[in-house]
Amino acid sequence: MAKAEEVWTQLATRIPKELHRRLKLHCVTNDIAVMEFVVEAIEEKLGRKTRAKKRAA
Repeated sequence: MAKAEEVWTQLATRIPKELHRRLKLHCVTNDIAVMEFVVEAIEEKLGRKTRAKKRAA
């Protein structure tokens, strides 16, 4: 995810309702915030992964 000192901006977009449902379910199941998931997914898709995952088991 982005560094703490970076400036953040808000992203608003429309996605299919079923995709949104799956996103929320995935995030709850994997104990990850939707914002964190989306930021990481965008970084991964753009080829700019900036940090290693830090997940507690």
